[in-house]
Amino acid sequence: MNRLVRFFILSSTAVILAYLNYLGLEIVGKMSIVICIISMSPFIIMVLIGIPKVDPSRWFELPEEGASSEKAGWEDSGWLPLANVWGVLWRPLLNNLFWNLNSFDSGANFSGDTRDPGKNFPRGMFYGVILVGMSYFIPLVIAIGATDSLQSDWVDGYLAVAATQIGGRWLGAWTVFASGISNLALFQAEMTTDALEILGMAERGMLPKIFATRSPHGTATYGILLGTLVIVGMSVADFRDIVEMLNFTYAISLLMEYAAFIKLRIAKKEVYRPYRVPLNTAGCIAMIIPPCMLTILLMLMARAMTYVYFAASVVLGIILRYAHVNRSKSLSNQELQSVVDSQNVEDTSSVGEQETFIIS
Repeated sequence: MNRLVRFFILSSTAVILAYLNYLGLEIVGKMSIVICIISMSPFIIMVLIGIPKVDPSRWFELPEEGASSEKAGWEDSGWLPLANVWGVLWRPLLNNLFWNLNSFDSGANFSGDTRDPGKNFPRGMFYGVILVGMSYFIPLVIAIGATDSLQSDWVDGYLAVAATQIGGRWLGAWTVFASGISNLALFQAEMTTDALEILGMAERGMLPKIFATRSPHGTATYGILLGTLVIVGMSVADFRDIVEMLNFTYAISLLMEYAAFIKLRIAKKEVYRPYRVPLNTAGCIAMIIPPCMLTILLMLMARAMTYVYFAASVVLGIILRYAHVNRSKSLSNQELQSVVDSQNVEDTSSVGEQETFIIS
């Protein structure tokens, strides 16, 4: 597809979906539930039809020899090589796993709009983890076991081909349609969480106050606008590059979240928490060590350009933060001086009234 046409389609779609997001969380929530049902249905049907066709021996077939970075389309650069162990290219594998299974922490951005978060939030997260994990694992197990596919066949969109082989062309077409609209729900969920996160940071003075503005529908107006501009700007990049860059940035934020979690457990033991992880401090540290190690491994596998992107993002963030802090201090000093001047005027007026009273 022509780059200009691709950019126009992606940017137009982003703007339309952002406007739907602007209309309110209730619309986003109801639309996401409907899309979830529609997008999951063909995979449920594929599993039911495919179970009798499964040959378990196919699950244990080793990948063919000669898997390479060129075949996978990934550049072999970074601190660690594009490791090929047991025929598996671990860099694209880990990046895809991280991309598809991350952002569970983003659900915390909805906690302020959740009824009884101490009860409903952990329950929703628990069922969400199970649902997401099973929705990936079960269809893949059935698709691998019920078809004669090779590793090299598994390229973008092959799950629809597997669905066609298992249930017919109608099921393959339904799978393509379901995959397409599921991206709409993903877009809406990600846009909402990012916008609410920006709004929360603005309310705490970490970002300019303009980002704390809510629309008449209760949504974060300028957070949605900023997110849309970023999406439109990155729509010209290659998808693999976007995956790795966003994974790297998310990995940094994840490590900071883990560090903040442990620090607050130690420094703010008595603070009330609607939901508290049922482990002591040592148990919490042991719990986060494995994901921290895996996250660091993923970062070490990133290519050099990803480090450049991240460094540029950090420098830009520091500059914007420094400018915001200085502007906030300047405005605070101006407000303080205005209060002092106003007080001086009131004092002078009061003294003048007393002198007039004495003379009369």
